[in-house]
Amino acid sequence: MEQAEDHGDLAALLPEDVLADVLRRVAEPRWLALSRCVCKAWRAIIDGGSLLRTELPFSGFFITFAELCLPEFFARPLSPLGRPAISGKLDFLPTPIKVCSDGRSLDGDYHIQDHCNGLLLLDGYVVNPATRCWNALPLCPHNHTGDGGIVHGILNHDYYLAFDPKVSYHYQVFEIPYLRWGKDGIDPLDETSEWPPSPYILHVFSSRRGCWEERLFVRQGDAAGTLAKARVYESRLHSVYWRGYLYVHCQGDFIMRISLSQDKYSAIKAPMGVGDTNYIGLSEKGVYFASFVKNHIRVCILNESSNQLEWILKHDYDLKPIQMFDRQVHGPWILQDINYVVFRSHLPNINKEEVIHEKFEWNSDDDDFPKNEDMVEVHRRHPYFEIEILGFHPYKEILFLSRSETFKLKAMAFAYHLNSFKTESLGSIYPSCHRYFDSGLANEAREIESFPYTPCCWIEEIPERVN
Repeated sequence: MEQAEDHGDLAALLPEDVLADVLRRVAEPRWLALSRCVCKAWRAIIDGGSLLRTELPFSGFFITFAELCLPEFFARPLSPLGRPAISGKLDFLPTPIKVCSDGRSLDGDYHIQDHCNGLLLLDGYVVNPATRCWNALPLCPHNHTGDGGIVHGILNHDYYLAFDPKVSYHYQVFEIPYLRWGKDGIDPLDETSEWPPSPYILHVFSSRRGCWEERLFVRQGDAAGTLAKARVYESRLHSVYWRGYLYVHCQGDFIMRISLSQDKYSAIKAPMGVGDTNYIGLSEKGVYFASFVKNHIRVCILNESSNQLEWILKHDYDLKPIQMFDRQVHGPWILQDINYVVFRSHLPNINKEEVIHEKFEWNSDDDDFPKNEDMVEVHRRHPYFEIEILGFHPYKEILFLSRSETFKLKAMAFAYHLNSFKTESLGSIYPSCHRYFDSGLANEAREIESFPYTPCCWIEEIPERVN
């Protein structure tokens, strides 16, 4: 211990320019990121000199289909030489991916609940697909006396991940109550109370402490509304983590902006004039809100420059270019077809081109989309199309959308450039074995869930508890 202290004293004696030159010679980003966490002085030198690339590369999308057991990975297959490859198979987890005797299900749950800066949150695990590392996530010991002062009417809980490798290698998982909708068994007097409450008691898991704990968050500003108005069905709720705040899209169509350092939160109402299907994401200028309004998609940006948080309308974008697209595109992006690979021996003969690879490499720098190739003209009447949001590009004002026929047939991905109004088809996201797993779900129950993925290769291991 004394020797370590002596080394620390010697480093402190170095002139700032000499120390900066030493740190500049650290080639591996993960070691430079670790050096950034040593002390405030080292962090200031690394940040001031832009020694560490602050943006994690955008790789593609993890996509989950309601009737498939494993998430799919959709990305560009090519990358510069020397870049590490990434697989979305999740076959590195301690429980092997085992096909059950029925040939249609797996012994385990691999549903992605959330993502944040290279980490994925699964049921019982936090994983880093880029480094094939994982941590077990213990069950949350619920306090059955109530959540945030509300005793009755909690249907279940949703979980959201907060992680920023530029600040710390530790992560936090937030458990947010999901309210039961309807009025059966609900006390009418409770329904008039403000929602969310203040203080709001939330369960939070800290990888630094290695345990769940109750934390009280005090509201700043007005409540989003009453408890009764929050009891609505919401099928897709997302979150983003940006600059120390976790933004959670909650029931009742408001955003809860949680400060992790101050234990405070704000309730931000949705923009005016939005539709029923909404999405929040992270892009070039911060937090974005997208909503379907008739045959358009409305995009707003959260303005946080002043004390009052407000939504600024960017534009209403016409969806006709995507609805009228009449071609079948093979590439340039490719679906990894993970379910096909895992269930191949149980599947009937499928006429499938050989586009499967064990690993798909990611492109870290070139995010410009080339002109589509291998297009096949299709002359037919336009069927009914369902358009869903895949997510925002994390660094450029590009919105990714999917378009599919009934039951997700012929699902394709598109990139909508929000500044040039240009749309580009990226390729098919329809899994080869999707029909084999058809269980007769109603079309509205087959929503696609997707997560923009930015692999973090700085971390060889996800940190365990620090004593």
